[in-house]
Amino acid sequence: MLIIERDQKQISPSSSAVIDILHIDWYEVSKTVLSRQTEGGRLVRLYRAGAPRLENGEIIYSSPELNIQIQMKPCTCIILKTDDLNTIAHFSFDVGNRHLPLFWFEDEVVLAYDGQLFPALKEQYGDRVLLDMRVLSPAFALQNFGRTTVR
Repeated sequence: MLIIERDQKQISPSSSAVIDILHIDWYEVSKTVLSRQTEGGRLVRLYRAGAPRLENGEIIYSSPELNIQIQMKPCTCIILKTDDLNTIAHFSFDVGNRHLPLFWFEDEVVLAYDGQLFPALKEQYGDRVLLDMRVLSPAFALQNFGRTTVR
């Protein structure tokens, strides 16, 4: 098992090293301890107490032979497509009552799929609400009173 203690330092990847991918879900970006197998079959345990949350594409380990890179898994998402600020406000309120994090992508408000919420949103917002696969990154999380909603 490869133990990685992530701190505040930026890691410089080795240009000649093999890149092995560590897949994570969007909600795991702030986990303190993460144990997982990489695409290459390496068992990794990552400790990140006090370090910034993980970012898609980030190198978390580098040696002359190996770089381990974070790749966030796409997930099914509920998407609101509109440019009407009133609709966005109502949608945000409806989702906010469920305490679900919202993400902003260009002209879309996005949240991870919720099987009970989707039919209600579809009924209320019609064709403006749809399902699609997206990579949810904390960089696109909407903030509430200066704190990101993804913890």
